[in-house]
Amino acid sequence: MCTIIHGIPVVADPTLSQKKTNRIVAEVIRSWNWKGRQIGKIELICDGKWVHVCSYEKPSIQIFSNN
Repeated sequence: MCTIIHGIPVVADPTLSQKKTNRIVAEVIRSWNWKGRQIGKIELICDGKWVHVCSYEKPSIQIFSNN
């Protein structure tokens, strides 16, 4: 299931409830904000009683003049 939570694309295992998904995403956002990084995407994958969280940083692009 793909959804947008707090402006971040989230791909979550369909076995996860929306409440649990929101709670995990909120914790990941809090963690990343503390480190000063921006999240580009989050994937939540269930593996039995565990949930694997894959979070990807938003790419930053800088343009420099070649003059």
